[in-house]
Amino acid sequence: MGQKFCTICGAVLHEGVKFCESCGAAVEHPLPTSSPPVSSPTAAPVIPASPVPAGTSKAIPSPKIIAGVVIILLILAVATYIFVLPKMSGTSPAALPGGTGVPVTTSVNSAATVSTPATTAPTAIPTPTPDPYPNALLLKDGFPFGSGKVASEATIYRVWMNDTYAWHNDKDNRFYVEKAKPGNKFLFVFMNVFNKGDTRVWPPTSENVIVHYDGQVYSPDPTHYLPDKTSDQKATAVEVKEVQYFSKLFGSEYVEDYGYSHGNQLAYLYPGKSNAIDGYLIYQVPTSLTPDKAYAEVEFNGNEVGVWKLG
Repeated sequence: MGQKFCTICGAVLHEGVKFCESCGAAVEHPLPTSSPPVSSPTAAPVIPASPVPAGTSKAIPSPKIIAGVVIILLILAVATYIFVLPKMSGTSPAALPGGTGVPVTTSVNSAATVSTPATTAPTAIPTPTPDPYPNALLLKDGFPFGSGKVASEATIYRVWMNDTYAWHNDKDNRFYVEKAKPGNKFLFVFMNVFNKGDTRVWPPTSENVIVHYDGQVYSPDPTHYLPDKTSDQKATAVEVKEVQYFSKLFGSEYVEDYGYSHGNQLAYLYPGKSNAIDGYLIYQVPTSLTPDKAYAEVEFNGNEVGVWKLG
């Protein structure tokens, strides 16, 4: 029997044809032989292709099916863009500038992907320290005390500060340098007191003049050298090198220790500016002290108090 199927296209061959009616390929006819052909043990059997009837064309999907497939693909693409891409990139259409759909590059590990705005703590405004003496007098302001025949007036008019000062000793005619304790410096406060009445009065002593700074109270330094009051030597004024040429508030005389005049300690305050008690008081205060933060308080006759701001 001859070949039934085309070895090229697999079409059915009619008996006796020499060419395939489907593809035109030549049809091979086996030669007659007396003995059956011996098949090679290594030759693979030829599996004919599935027969396709001649003149049959492939089925084309209808337009409705194509349109449905396109719509499904569009839906999948939109769903991927809306739900999948934001999770992968940390962005969403709502986060895109202008809603244009252009993704904004962000760091995956950045904490800035949190949409909740950070809460900014309000800046604390420091409470200013209240002025302990809001009505304090300024330098060179006079403070009247007493009345009538004993009416008087006091004025703090100058300050001077330094870590050291030098005082002159008349016994050996030499200057000696005084050094403040560690963390301290010297504060010189100059005060003038004069009697405006006609009767002598008791002036405030140096112990009645104190300095206030940073909640602390400072009294005059008891270690500074005072005029020598021994019985065998004449009292002399103590010269402080740095302030020895500072004049008193009234007149041209130079200042000396408060409560002294020409080296002599004064017991009373007599009427007239020429009899005024004028001089410096020395304090050891912290190096942090500044005159604008310090105050001098003077007590007069036990019932009147004047306060001056030193800067």
